[in-house]
Amino acid sequence: MRTLSNDMTIRKFILPFVLFLPLLAQAAGDSIAYGSGFRFRDGIFLRYEQFRSNSPVPKKSIISSYDTTRLDFVKTMLSYNSVHYRDTANLEQSVGSDKVWGYAENGAAYIYVNGQFNRITVVGSLCHFTAMETHYMYTGSPTPYGSPYGTPVQQLVQLILDTQTGNVLQFTPEVMEKLLERDDALYKEFTALKKKKKKQSIFIYLRKYNEKHPLKFPA
Repeated sequence: MRTLSNDMTIRKFILPFVLFLPLLAQAAGDSIAYGSGFRFRDGIFLRYEQFRSNSPVPKKSIISSYDTTRLDFVKTMLSYNSVHYRDTANLEQSVGSDKVWGYAENGAAYIYVNGQFNRITVVGSLCHFTAMETHYMYTGSPTPYGSPYGTPVQQLVQLILDTQTGNVLQFTPEVMEKLLERDDALYKEFTALKKKKKKQSIFIYLRKYNEKHPLKFPA
């Protein structure tokens, strides 16, 4: 039989929980997983943290006589040696284009690696992109000053941005195996493969990892 004392006790525990529900809902909406409908905000990422929070220096803060509605406005601004912009205190700042982390334009993100901006083609906890890398074909001994002696050769390399650390890594079976240590099931699957199969499967396991561990941004 319920008594007044029992009802008061029940309300004592239920009321705080009910009041807490809106906070739970708000916390659940604090982040959004990257998906097909996600768009990066146009602007310049001065630092990696701005990329992770999707909070670049916006186009409207970039000081320029160019039309900000141009589809390649941000890319054009970064083709110069430096970019001028206004910070959150409305003070004018300047940064070398080769010192920024990257930028976003038309919903896509780009990262500065090897002296150029490269589009991040796969966005996830493990991002994938390609970049040109310069190698030298040596035809003799280096000069006394240590400068390369030979023909520079451009080679396309596959890279990973590990969003857990912010590090850019070579996209190889060895690197992938190390990253998969964070997921016991995927790690066991991958390490059970033969060497040739590992090389053929790294994109598959990149996708599997990103599906199990979606990359989230502030809502």
